[in-house]
Amino acid sequence: MQHDYPEWRLPVAALTALGIAVAGPAFAQDTAVIDKIAVYKGADREKLLVEGAKKEGTVTFYSSLTVDQALRPIVAGFQAKYPFMNPRYVRDDPPQMLQKLMAEARANNMVADVFENTGLEVPARRAGIVRPFWSPEVEAYPKEHRSPDNYWAATRFSYLGACYNTNLVKPNEAPRTFEDLLNPKWKGKIAWSSTVIGSILFITGVRNFMGEQKAMEYLTQLSKQDIAPIASTNRAVVDRIIAGEYALCLDSFLHHPIISAKKGAPVAPKPMDPVMTLSSSVMLPKAPPHPYAAMLFIDYLISVDGQKRFQAADYFPAHPKVPAKDDLNVIVPSKIGLKSNVITPEMMANELPKSRAIYQQLFVK
Repeated sequence: MQHDYPEWRLPVAALTALGIAVAGPAFAQDTAVIDKIAVYKGADREKLLVEGAKKEGTVTFYSSLTVDQALRPIVAGFQAKYPFMNPRYVRDDPPQMLQKLMAEARANNMVADVFENTGLEVPARRAGIVRPFWSPEVEAYPKEHRSPDNYWAATRFSYLGACYNTNLVKPNEAPRTFEDLLNPKWKGKIAWSSTVIGSILFITGVRNFMGEQKAMEYLTQLSKQDIAPIASTNRAVVDRIIAGEYALCLDSFLHHPIISAKKGAPVAPKPMDPVMTLSSSVMLPKAPPHPYAAMLFIDYLISVDGQKRFQAADYFPAHPKVPAKDDLNVIVPSKIGLKSNVITPEMMANELPKSRAIYQQLFVK
């Protein structure tokens, strides 16, 4: 599909060059200035941000959102609201993004002005690369969907679970429960992502709702199914299911198979009780090269207007006044009579070492 968006995406090397050439003056700003802008609540806040952003002229947004489906439309919406801005984006998965942000911080050459991703709330703060921020838009969000000390705000929700190839598996034959996945008929026919947000998060989810002893018993049995590890994103695993390489996957973001099915792909989601539920959040680097534009972008991202871009892209907006599309209700636990298995940012980070060790012990052949 062709889009009429300008080419905002840049190679990392080009972005680094941009950061040096364009953002250089911003690095030299007094830290006290950035401190003030990030949490400023004065009546002239918007005027102050707009005037500063006009001088900066650009903003760079790091995210794990799908490029054509979500990232480009979001950046386009921001530029439509602020025509004087020249926004850029970089798409990366959580581990790669964290590495990139830490490298930029160590080099004192931060390229990212704003970043949004899943599971980075705790590790980014522990690494000392983020700062607190305030936006009037965040006041519309429930307290559980924003950091109590203002280090992050939720942008979207995600539901994770199984999906299957509808050419290989009939709907009435698809597994309905976690126990069904242990059926010998699925041996060698299942795949998952070998990443932190894939198989390792699946293990954390199982441990969370089953308890440690039962989870280890279950995972030991599951390891006998010869699950294929795909060293790529959850989305890439769904694509392998669509291609017919495997019948099932265990760790899809459940809206991905819905989106693909709309385009005619032979795939369907299969949420299992309880449905793993997590949020993604927006954060502000400690030294954003364009702080005025950064705060303006955060305002937009969590505003009703920005959240409608998430809605249009078939994501689940975090804003309480912006619901997801009706056709996505088939994977929302509360809409289909299932429970939620909520994985908080703290749980995801704190349980990562143990879940990774279990993965290595049981699933690495």
